[in-house]
Amino acid sequence: MTAQAFGWDTLWGEEGLAMHCGQWRVRAQFTPAGAFVIAVASGPAGPLGQLSMPQALEILETRGAPLPRS
Repeated sequence: MTAQAFGWDTLWGEEGLAMHCGQWRVRAQFTPAGAFVIAVASGPAGPLGQLSMPQALEILETRGAPLPRS
């Protein structure tokens, strides 16, 4: 999973996938079949609003820190 690979804490729940890393928060929603629907995010400056899949991935990759490879 991209979020975990970049050091984000993740939690699956009824609302979808909640992720956080420092002051950043991202919540992604998926269909029952697993297709991405939408994500919302907030950071140190406040809410960023709705995000597409590419936008959500960019935040995960640029605001996290890649974990060392074993």
